[in-house]
Parts: sequence; structure tokens; C-alpha cells
Amino acid sequence: MQTARLGAIGMLLLCAGCAGAPPAEPYPLTPEMTLLERDASSPEFRGSLEKFHFNDLHNEWQRAFDADGPDEFLKAHGGLEKVAAHPDASAAYERRRKAADLFLDALRAEYARRKLKPPFDEGARVETDKLKAFVRADDTLEIVPILPAPGAEKEWSRWRGPDGQGVSLETGVPAEWRWAPEGSKSILWRTAIPGEGNSSPILWGDRIFLTSAFDSGHRRSLVCVQRSDGRLLFVKEAPEVPPEGRVMAKNGWASATPVADGERVYCFFGNTGLVAFDFEGNVLWHRPLAPFDAMHGTGASPAVAGDLVILLQEQSSKPSVGVAVDKKTGEVRWQVERAPALGWCTPLPLRINGREQLVYGSTSSLGAIDLRTGREIWRCAGPTIEVVPTPVYGHGLVYCSSGRNGPTIAVRPDGEGDVTSSKLAWRVVRGAPHVPSPIVLNGLLLQVNDTGVLSCIDARTGETVYQKRLEGRYSASPVAAEGRVYFTNEDGETFAVRASREHELVATSSVGEPVLASPAIHGGRIFIRGRQHLFAIGER
Repeated sequence: MQTARLGAIGMLLLCAGCAGAPPAEPYPLTPEMTLLERDASSPEFRGSLEKFHFNDLHNEWQRAFDADGPDEFLKAHGGLEKVAAHPDASAAYERRRKAADLFLDALRAEYARRKLKPPFDEGARVETDKLKAFVRADDTLEIVPILPAPGAEKEWSRWRGPDGQGVSLETGVPAEWRWAPEGSKSILWRTAIPGEGNSSPILWGDRIFLTSAFDSGHRRSLVCVQRSDGRLLFVKEAPEVPPEGRVMAKNGWASATPVADGERVYCFFGNTGLVAFDFEGNVLWHRPLAPFDAMHGTGASPAVAGDLVILLQEQSSKPSVGVAVDKKTGEVRWQVERAPALGWCTPLPLRINGREQLVYGSTSSLGAIDLRTGREIWRCAGPTIEVVPTPVYGHGLVYCSSGRNGPTIAVRPDGEGDVTSSKLAWRVVRGAPHVPSPIVLNGLLLQVNDTGVLSCIDARTGETVYQKRLEGRYSASPVAAEGRVYFTNEDGETFAVRASREHELVATSSVGEPVLASPAIHGGRIFIRGRQHLFAIGER
């Protein structure tokens, strides 16, 4: 019986060969090397290097030293002599070497244009192997988001939406739009927003809230717009406090996204501190904080869990802030001293196996503190410095992306103390975004780095499913609806990509002005804050 079955399989394979099925490539490129090969021969990629920030350029060359790169290929297959003796292996090695050389030549030319020496010509190399994993994904581990208030699951009341993940369960969300003064497809209205700011819009009912700054941060305000028609309802100022001294232009004085609970809106304005407004814009309380000296300015958004408003904001030259206040009165409930660090990560309130935790990424570690006391519960080493993306969760794991082209890690969040050697599920060495947060959807983790490299990773195993390049630079975090993930670049173009294991670009759209803020989704509409306007996108 077994012999007959094997014979049948052999006949099927033979017939497949007769039908002209292409033979399997003996040494296929990984998704990372596939994209590197494409970039190496792309005039568009070479032309874009002039716009790269120095740190982005410095980290871009590291892609040539992939685990599937030419040097690692030789190591894995017995060295140059053995590879040269095998025609298929030799051809595979030459393909990798050519792609890496062309890619590094492009980087070398850009370094020369800037009158700098390329680090890779000075002997610099990078890590190429994945760190050993200790646990597997566990879908039975209970991870539940802690909402700002009852009913918040129907609103977009905070940074990255109902559960802080950027995913909407609504239907009827448009896939495509275009702004045109004479008549716009799917753009219902646009409203000029006074002042400057990169905070994302939040929504509760028919109200949209944003923050803006005036006079170089000396005046900071809560802005309210009516969702149904875009009418500006009010601009109400927070108490005036001298602003932070060091603020990057791309950041500004109104980068933190507010959070609402149906009665109040809570804002963090750097040196101004925490401010609570009612839905009419009246200041209910003001909690001053110590002056901030965070490189590039402040940017972490506050979180609301139960009766607490919690803020974690790092700063490099003095102790970082960790404080929880009563959301009704602004009185301090707990405050912990945290080490100086460099980061702007917004924490994520979660109930993990029944325990309330605040999960956040910080310099060199992903960790969690007790919501009620601020005391550390667990930490896992892995992130780099300058952690900006908010963690996401799924399949019994918490995911943290960090640094320009840095690592992405997945951790099972049910441990105590240092869990680096006991709870790490997987680690992807590089490719993570510096600023945009990732999304977990349909068993995949999707993230775009600042220079447009889209990585699709198996959320359970850490395997890279594919990499593609999207046009432009990225600061906004993606949002998702109806199986589509929306990536919006700094030029205001949005690429809707299907959340599947095969790359599918569904649509390309634009609002016609620069965008740094992350979109929001509410009532079947997408809301995008541009440099000057707030756009409402939906079916008419």
C-alpha cells in the first residue's frame, strides 16, 4: 500500500515536470535580500538617498549584511572553495555579491556627496543572526485592552483607537480618495486647524479633539471640530507655562495625542503638564510637572485606565517621568523615579491573565509596570535607544519595534523580573521603524520604517513573509479596517495594503498636503490631520 502511494506521488511529480512546472530554485533569496536586490538596481532608490536623514543613511547600509548576504552565504555553505565547486551555489553567491556590491556603491556615492567616509569601508559590521527564542506564541494567554471608559470600544478615544492598536472593526471605510478643489472623491470636508501640531485626532460621538500650539509653544490649546460637518467648535487654551527649550521642528509643541473618556479630555503639553478639559473646552484641572529637557521635545501621549491618567515621558538629561493622577481631580496617586532615557513611547494599558499592567518600550528594554503602584513587573532586553513606536499585542505576545532599522521583538508578557532569557518568543534583528508603530492583523505584524520599507512578519514565528518598498518617508503610524492597512507618508499619500501573506496594494490616495499625524477611523470615515487641515474621508 505504501509502495503504491509513493509510486503515485512519483507519477504526479513526473507529470508536473512534463507540464513545464518550473523547478524550485535551490537557493532562493530571502524577502530582505529580494528587496535589497531590487533597490540596488533602482534609479528611484538612488535618487531618494539625498533626502535620507544621516541616521537613516547610516543604518540603511546595514541591510547589505543580511543573514542571507554574500558573506553569510559563504559561511553557511562551507566557504568560497566549496561554493565555487558547485554551479548552483556559485551562481547564488554571485547573485548575492552583485546585489550587495551595487547597493553599497549607491550608499558609497551618497556618503561621498556628503564628504563622509562610509562606515562599512572602515570595517563596521552588524549582527546578522536571530537571537535564540525561549517560548512560542500562546493564543490561550489572555490579553485584554483596558479602555478609557465604558463605551470607548465604539469610539476612537485615544492614540491608535479603541484598543490602542490602530485597528477598526467598522465597515464601509473607503479604500481610496483624492483631494481636488473642484470636487473630491470620498473627501467629505476639510477644515483649517489653527496653530501647529502633529497630535492625532481622537473622536467621541460627534466631537473631534486635537491639540495645537501657538507662538512657539507659549500658548497651547485643545481644538474641537464637529464630526458631521467639519465645523470648528472651539479653540481653548491651557494654562500658559514657558515651553521646553529643545524642540525638533518635525516634533513641535503639540505632538502628544489627547485621550477622552466621554466626560473629559486629557492632554499632555510638555512643560505645561497634564490638563483636563470638559467637552466644552473648560479647564477642569491642571497638574504641573517638572520642566522637561527631552531631546527633540516631548511626544508620549497620556493613557487613561480606570480612575487614573498615566504619563510616562522619557528624557535623556534628567530622570524620566512616571506619574499617575486621579482623572477627576488631577491629584497625584503615584509617582516613580525612572532612569534618564531617550524615547517617546506611549504606554499600553492591558489586563494580562487578570493582572492590570502598563506595557511600554524604553531604551534597551520592553517592560511593564503595575497600573496601581507604578512598580516594575517584568522587563525584556532587546530594543535600542530612541524607542517611539507603541507596543502591540496578539497571539499571547507583546511586540516592540525600536530604532532606525533596529530590532523587533516578541515577548510573552506573563513573567516576573528580567524575562530576557525565559519569555522571548522571537527577535528580528533589524528593519524596525524609528517612529511609526506596527499593526497586528490576520496573524501578521506589518510595519513600515521611516524610509518606506514595508515588512510583513509572521506574528507567531517572526519569519519575514515579504518586504516591499512604499514611496516616501513615514512618521504617521498605520491604521487598519476591513482587512486593509493604511500607510500614510509625509507627503500625504496613503497606500492601502491587504493584510495577507501576498503583497497586494489595494489603492493609492492623497490629501494633497504633508502629513505627520496618524489617522483615526470613526463612523466608517477616516480622519487625517495634515499640516494645515483636518480631512474627513468617507462615502457620500
